[in-house]
Amino acid sequence: MKDIILSIKPCFSSEIYSGSKTIELRKAIGNEFTVGSRMFIYSSSPTKAIDGCATIKKIEYISVKDIREKLLTLAKISIESFDDYYKNHDSGYVIWLSNVVKFNKSIHLNELRKYGFSAPQSFSYTKTNLKLILEKLK
Repeated sequence: MKDIILSIKPCFSSEIYSGSKTIELRKAIGNEFTVGSRMFIYSSSPTKAIDGCATIKKIEYISVKDIREKLLTLAKISIESFDDYYKNHDSGYVIWLSNVVKFNKSIHLNELRKYGFSAPQSFSYTKTNLKLILEKLK
């Protein structure tokens, strides 16, 4: 099972760390997204750092209509942003999060680049050298 690095806007990652956002919405996910996988959270600009992690509790692939009607409040996203994100899509992935940890010390993008890391648009998988550094943060 590979560890995942998920790029998330800081306004949403802070909601995850506070416990008010319990799901992450995606139009597509990778093959290694499985229940029990660990996701490192890369808070994108302006934070630009890996600052926490979570475990995938459950993954659902359901209609955009059902996500909008039943789960929007858990995603902490506005209706307008949701509709814009899922424009021209009928279904989407709901990633349920558990074991959320905000690191006491984050690793900024400048430091991450020393280990061959480049900020993912959506997600990437950890490479061995970076994984060793991230293990020390927990």
